[in-house]
Amino acid sequence: MPRNLEIEAKGKLNKREYQKILSFYPKAKFNYQTNFYIDNPQFELSSVKVGLRIRKEKDLVELTLKENCEDGRLEINQKISPNEFDNFLCNNIFPKGEVMVYLHENYPKIAGNFTIFGILENKRFTVEYEGSEIALDMMKYYDHEEYEIECESSSSKLATETLKKYLAQFKIKYQKNSINKLERVLKLMH
Repeated sequence: MPRNLEIEAKGKLNKREYQKILSFYPKAKFNYQTNFYIDNPQFELSSVKVGLRIRKEKDLVELTLKENCEDGRLEINQKISPNEFDNFLCNNIFPKGEVMVYLHENYPKIAGNFTIFGILENKRFTVEYEGSEIALDMMKYYDHEEYEIECESSSSKLATETLKKYLAQFKIKYQKNSINKLERVLKLMH
């Protein structure tokens, strides 16, 4: 199960800016993702800046743990079967595997009694730009719709510089966005 370091820069966009960028890609193909955010009823993982989600995208179902570290976020991705997802959704049986092992080893007092507390729908378009991946997102959660752009790269500095340069082509000023998708969902709940 892949572990990697997610290093990215995120920028805020408004609807007009989002549509302006998309207008340059008339044949854009989108990925539609549904993110199910998970924590225990006391939100103990969120309180220590650990994110847990299940993402459904086409036929792929993936459990992901994200944890802040020095230059990004540790990301552990674990493919799960549709049956494992249904078993968690309907019977609250958390999927076995590397994510559960990591939680038990690093957060033994928190690991358990998990439930889905929020859902975010994401429409994503990705494009390669100067060796980095740029993702354009339209997110819907509860009654909110938001837009953002992100760039994954080998360093935070390079990701930010690349994103600024990409946006400049469209005469859009880079506005740093430090709120991730999980935090957006949590913010509306509290």
